Amino acid sequence: MQKAIRIGLLVLVVGFLGALVIFNSINPTPIDMTVWNEQMTKGNKETATHHFIMYTDIFCPYCDKFSDAVAANMEHFDKHYIEENNILFEIRVTDVNYENGHSTNSRPAGEAAYCAAKQGDFWGYYYALLAKIYKDYHSRGIGVDRYSEKIPTLSMDYFYNIADELDSIDRDKLVSCMKNNETVAELDKNTKEAQKKINGGVPRFFFDKFTADGFAGTWNTDNDYKEVQRLMDAGLASK
Repeated sequence: MQKAIRIGLLVLVVGFLGALVIFNSINPTPIDMTVWNEQMTKGNKETATHHFIMYTDIFCPYCDKFSDAVAANMEHFDKHYIEENNILFEIRVTDVNYENGHSTNSRPAGEAAYCAAKQGDFWGYYYALLAKIYKDYHSRGIGVDRYSEKIPTLSMDYFYNIADELDSIDRDKLVSCMKNNETVAELDKNTKEAQKKINGGVPRFFFDKFTADGFAGTWNTDNDYKEVQRLMDAGLASK
């Protein structure tokens, strides 16, 4: 009798677990579409079926390789990944390299990025700043990795002057925003939040169930974009 009861209970447990697996496969856990800053996203949050998050620091060379490669192939990236694969693509800007003592420039760069977002053109400012950093330093072998000569502490004008290249950014408003530290609280809050998830360094990528640390680029945008594609495709395959 007891043996029959045990068998019956075992059958019930196995049946319950099987039903749970089937239920979860039919009703997967919804992807968290919570973002830090709406201006730092691309894609349709309301309809997206994937959420790609990149934790970054503007003076992280490994992060910059990824973003420089995306910028050089923007048309393909936006069409193939964001549009065709319905991805919500999010950049989460931190100043972890400032907090870790690796770069004095990370903090003003982070403030500037959030100030540009307040004016509605984070992306234009972000890519323009990265292009300038590449031209002035990375292309000369400065600040390209942890072993190279460091980028010196930059004047605030370095960040203000980016506004002169963009019709979408009002220089006076950018200067005022940074001088009054209007985005410091947001930057600090987000950096503290990031430090719980990045294992001490950036870039760190979260793409649905897929995660990755670092970016093995070569500063050749064609080769680096192939690495971007491998990462994106791995994320898409993980769902």
